[in-house]
Formats: sequence, structure tokens, C-alpha cells
Amino acid sequence: MQNIRCLKASGRSDFRLGYVTSHDVHAQFDPIVSLGTALVPIPTNRKAYEDSRPRGRRSIEGMRPMELVVGDVHPIDIHLTRAEGSICTAKLIAFLDWATGRVWCDLIAFDKRGGVNNRDVIEVFAAMVEHPAFGLPEALYIDNGKEYGFATYLDAATILTVPGFHGPARTVRVVNALPYNAPAKPIERWFGDFESRYLSSVPGWISGNRMNKRQEAIGRTVAPFGTFEDFVPAFFGLLKAYHSVSTGKQSGLKGLSPNAIFQQHVATGWSAITMSRDEVRASVARRVERTVIQGAFQIRGRRWSCEELWQYTHDKVLVCEPVYHAPAELLVLDMKGNRLGIATPDVALHPLDHRGAQSTAARAKAHRSAIVEMARSVPKIDVAARLTALGQAQPEIIPNEPAGKVLLDPSDRPARIVMPKKPSNSEERRREQDERIAAQMDLVKRMVG
Repeated sequence: MQNIRCLKASGRSDFRLGYVTSHDVHAQFDPIVSLGTALVPIPTNRKAYEDSRPRGRRSIEGMRPMELVVGDVHPIDIHLTRAEGSICTAKLIAFLDWATGRVWCDLIAFDKRGGVNNRDVIEVFAAMVEHPAFGLPEALYIDNGKEYGFATYLDAATILTVPGFHGPARTVRVVNALPYNAPAKPIERWFGDFESRYLSSVPGWISGNRMNKRQEAIGRTVAPFGTFEDFVPAFFGLLKAYHSVSTGKQSGLKGLSPNAIFQQHVATGWSAITMSRDEVRASVARRVERTVIQGAFQIRGRRWSCEELWQYTHDKVLVCEPVYHAPAELLVLDMKGNRLGIATPDVALHPLDHRGAQSTAARAKAHRSAIVEMARSVPKIDVAARLTALGQAQPEIIPNEPAGKVLLDPSDRPARIVMPKKPSNSEERRREQDERIAAQMDLVKRMVG
């Protein structure tokens, strides 16, 4: 039991108190170890467990180019120098086409300490989507990191539900990898293979263990390769070599190079579906409602306008606001989601700047033209004729028979009601006047008594 006691005393966290049988006793334990309660090694390292657990096999047989693309960010273990002389390493943002083994990637370095963000990944992804040899992936397999948050906005654009995007639609299925599941991602294997076979030949390589860096001599780390600008062409030269070099017979590419596999798919008629970089950036946007005042709207503390808004006669619009980029232009939609135009910042000009007068005149002309056009589109309506027709079209209401009739005895009435008549001549007028006076006097006498 001496070895077990030493392990227990050492405080090793990967050993737990458990129950063992005779089948669990190994040669490294003391022969006198008793059966029953003892310390049993139980792995608590999640990565080691994931690396060693049984897994199923995957095959690329029958896969199309860009059917499944795997994205990841990897540090480049080569020392570089910054402008002020400090040492740094670059980051690699890569997308692997699983079917062909081709890799689209770009390098990034930071002047100070920093990490890759969504904008960096979007730019690399947009460049890949624009290239005719790659294009839009059918499925995108990525990590759960914050730098991949942009992927949640991709589907709406790629199936062309965002107004302004036209062409063949393609649904991009986004698949998020499980934590600690690096062996399931072929791009992790590619990182290791590319580093050991290609990057290890570059001066300044420090090997993959940052805690135990490669040294030129005892106590002296390898000299840096040079600046980041010097390293970029060297890296892409090695990447071009990788695409042209045949793989091993046991690899998924069966001894062919990535370029050779891709050439076979091209020969059978495969072609990409592409989008421009600006369209990809615009697709990673959220719709926000804004009020149009005098042909412009406010967003992010700035005033934006376009010629279509000068002619817009409604109060509200939907603005596609980029989530991660600072926009230079904004796609504007009406409240039904139809495209209106592209808005740019509405810059205030000096009172004596002649461009201000020209802009004001152009806006007034556009607004007036819109009002005139709208007036022309409204049909002329004869309101009186419409109302008359409406009245005549209504059914006649037939009343019920009266429930009773009120009678009046003329002898009991207090006064006679005289209806005014149009006099025929002066004599008739005098006679009627005398009759009215007589009636009024008779009424007064009755009232007095």
C-alpha cells in the first residue's frame, strides 16, 4: 500500500477513493495491496477523456465541395516582431472544405494584446464566399465562441429572405460543435498536420507547447522570423504547397492532393454560389424601426438620408443595421419589407456652401415630384354623385301601422294658429294684418279676463 499512500499524500486530484477487486490490481501497485477499499485512478481531465473515448468513423465519399465547411481560429507558433520591437504571434482564421481538404484562411496580428472578434471572422468568411472556387457553404461547423455569433444572421440572407438579395437561394445550416470535442473537427487535425509538416520548417517556430518553447540554445528562445508583413507571403506560399502536395494513402483524400480532388469535382460540373463581401456584411444585420422626418432618420447618433426617402410619403421605415460593423451605408426597407434604397450619412454643410442650396433644391424637387405623382395616381371622384348613388341604393323602410291618432278639438284650443302666406296685393295684406291684430286683441282679453 506504500505507492497508494504516497499518491494520496501528494494530493493528486485525479485519484479518488473507490472499491477495487482482484481484476483491478495492476503491477504498479504494491503486491500486498488488499482488496476492497483503495484509491483508484479516475480521469478528471475532460480533454484527455474526450481524446481517448471511442468514436465512430466519418467518410467524405460522395461529398460535394462546400457541402460542409469547418471554421476555427488557431494560434501560429512562430515568433514575430512588432514595430516597437516586442515579440508576438499571429492568429489564423481558417475554413476547411471537408470534401476536398482545401483551406481558406487569413492571418491577423495585434499591436497589443487582443483576441479575434466577429468582424475579423466575418471578413475572412466574406472573402471566401466571394471567391468562385469556394462560395457559400451548405453547412457551417463552428465553435460556440463569441467570435462566431455572426453565423446566426446568415440563414436569412442565404435563403434570400432579406430584400435586395437575388439569385439562387441556399440554406446555410449552422452546426455548433460540442465543448472539448476537438477530435470531431477535421480542421484541428489539419492545424496539427500543417504545423508539423510545413510551419516547423520556418525560422522562428517555437513548437506547439507554449509552456515549453523550442530553444536555439539552453536558455535562449529561437529568434523571431521577422515582422508580420514578412511572414504573410511565406505562410501563403506554404499553404499553396499544401494544396498541391499529395496526401497519404490512408488519408480521406486517398493519396491525392486537395487541388486534384477539387479538379475532379470541377470536371463533373460543380460550381459555386457566391455573394459579394458587401452583401455578406449587409446580411449580418438586424432590422430596426425608425421615423422618417423631412426625408431622413436617426440611427447611432447620426442622421441618414437617400433620394428614395425624399420621395417617401410615410412615417416609418425599417433599417438594416449591421451588428458588428460600423456602417458607411444602410439598407432601408418600407414597413412591408420592400427595398427603398441605400442611405448614407446626411452631412451638415456651411451656410455659404453652394452645395447646401443645391441639395435643398434637389430634395424639394424630388418631394414635389412624389406628391404630384401621387396626386396623378388618385382617380377623380364625384363625391355628390357617389353619395346620391349610395342613397338611392338603400332599400326603402316601410313603417308599421300607427298605434293611434291624436285628435284636437278646435273649440278648446287657446289660440288660432295663423300660417304666413304670401300676400297677393296690398288690400289682402291690410286685411290679413287686421285679422292678426284682432286675434291678438281677443287673446289678450281672454287672458285678462
